[in-house]
Amino acid sequence: MTTSRRTFLKRASLASAPFILPTRIWAADTKPNDKPRMAFIGLGIQSRGLLGNFLHQDVTVVAMCDVDTTRREDGVKRVDDFYKSHPDKGIPGNCKGYNDFRDVLARKDIDLVCIATPDHWHAYITIAAMAAGKDVYCEKPLTYNIHEAAAVMAAAKRYKRILQTGAMQRSSFEFLTAAELVRNGCIGTIKHVDCNFGGPSRPHVDPKDEIPMEPGLDWDLWCGGAPLVKYNDKLSPRGVHNFFPMVWRMDDLFGSGYCGDWGAHHLDIAQWGLGMDESGPVKVIRAERSEKDKANAELGGRAQSGVVLEFAGGITLKHSPFSVFGTIFHGTEGTVSVNRGKFEMTRGTELVSRFTKKEDGGSLDGALAKARKAFLTDSTYKTKLYKTKGGHPADFVACAKSRLPACSNEDVGGRAAILCHLCNLSYVRDVSFDWDPVKNTFANGTGNAGWLARDGGYRKKWSV
Repeated sequence: MTTSRRTFLKRASLASAPFILPTRIWAADTKPNDKPRMAFIGLGIQSRGLLGNFLHQDVTVVAMCDVDTTRREDGVKRVDDFYKSHPDKGIPGNCKGYNDFRDVLARKDIDLVCIATPDHWHAYITIAAMAAGKDVYCEKPLTYNIHEAAAVMAAAKRYKRILQTGAMQRSSFEFLTAAELVRNGCIGTIKHVDCNFGGPSRPHVDPKDEIPMEPGLDWDLWCGGAPLVKYNDKLSPRGVHNFFPMVWRMDDLFGSGYCGDWGAHHLDIAQWGLGMDESGPVKVIRAERSEKDKANAELGGRAQSGVVLEFAGGITLKHSPFSVFGTIFHGTEGTVSVNRGKFEMTRGTELVSRFTKKEDGGSLDGALAKARKAFLTDSTYKTKLYKTKGGHPADFVACAKSRLPACSNEDVGGRAAILCHLCNLSYVRDVSFDWDPVKNTFANGTGNAGWLARDGGYRKKWSV
């Protein structure tokens, strides 16, 4: 039986070099003081969801860091309240709050770090954490640009740390099933993939009027290596908000639009199904801008869909707008379509199985089981992909203990981030170009190497 973790033994051997872990990491039934100690950096709504999961893992949360005092104090209180009601999990009063992530990383007793800041901070903090001897769970996209993706992949190997990217779809059975059906040739040879998500990032625009600064917010540190722009409470929503902030994500200076948001999920699944976790496209073809696109100054006059990535062998991947399915594989003998809680498989003109909503009848589990039973048989099921146990955070904790590569390790997360940024870059620059997926740079005299890093460079001492 072949495996998708082709670098498993090579990378595991690197991790097995003389390297002593704290004894508390290896205990099966550990007391709160003996569990791996974990810190959270960035405490928005995504972080709160992750915290709710990690508090039930075999870790003890001892530090909460955010540049917003209100969110920071709320985070500490959440941890203390949890440990008051679950004394077997941790000790109330042991969790401390920090404004500056560097003070967190300076603590020798912290083993694991969860990073859920805006994207422009991901790479710097991830590399600094690994250099400080911490294993890292970092939200997707793993980095803000392609230069940073290469730097993070190299740093994880240099420091021999475990890194998990928050591409949680790899821990969901519908996506595993879709990728295994594709990888085992159940729909023939793959010719094309559709990935459906929203548009690219937009030019930064400062607010017209001065906005009163949020009390207790370190705005300079929030901006970090990006330009110190005028304060905007849309970029950093005030207090403990219950929505996913999209303004910074859509801003050229801080994010990569939906390409780095939902694209980080659906492009990642495309990579998985194509077996391209160690590679990438060889060509990026620009999207034609409509007159409506050109006239929309707020969106930078940019096309909103239509970029095509071409892989070796002629396989193409097209970015299209949001749809029922996030990733659709087109093979010579059928299709496999998947999204969260949704799945469909066809063979020729025959529908094998489908589930999109309960009103259709049946269930997701039933649709997946039917496809697996029909096509992943003993004679065809040669490639079995990485199946996590207990979900994405649990996989990270388990790998921190075993020192084996995580499900969405630095190569998986880094390559997915590169796909996101290649896509966004083509929209922002309105260009086609050739790409070298080995060197992670432009090929055949196309492109501009300066586009791979932050436009205008990094501010202060925050260079990656």
